[in-house]
Amino acid sequence: MSHDAFAQRGSSNEEAYFRNKEAGLVERLRGVFEATRTKEELGKTSGITNDDVLERLVKLSVSGELLTVFRLYPLVEIAWADGAYDKAESAAAIAAAIKAGAPANGEAVKRLEVWLREGPTEDGRAAWKLFASELCKVLKPDELDTFRNDLLKHAREVAEASGGVLGVFFNVSSGEHRVLESIRKALTVK
Repeated sequence: MSHDAFAQRGSSNEEAYFRNKEAGLVERLRGVFEATRTKEELGKTSGITNDDVLERLVKLSVSGELLTVFRLYPLVEIAWADGAYDKAESAAAIAAAIKAGAPANGEAVKRLEVWLREGPTEDGRAAWKLFASELCKVLKPDELDTFRNDLLKHAREVAEASGGVLGVFFNVSSGEHRVLESIRKALTVK
């Protein structure tokens, strides 16, 4: 009798093992499917066809309305150009996102707030640079000019939000000038 109980227990453990394996496989397949679907949606929304760019955007969880705010990612760079979080610059970046069409209480603005609190990341920076290079290929010259000029305008507003020395002198720091120049270069066809 104990032999049968031992065999049943072994069989039960084996079934549980394979159930867990199948559940893990199903979850991985679901993740691949979701990533593929998200890449397709991002491609349709943005006009971007480069798989590397789309994969990086998916990795950063940029989809749907988040694409609206991701194109403003350099505002996070501007806000942190001096090495610290600044409430005035953060508020200016959020105002720019809302002007660009992100709902004030939506997921995109919430994500931007997180980026602003935590600061820019290498992954975010690299993904945005790929995004910018793809925009240079996808947009018509006048569309690219408009996008670049709008982004630079918003970036300058963020840079000037902290007021400089005594709110009068040097409204834009040297670090902020470097970020502004990197935005200009990234969105200029070579």
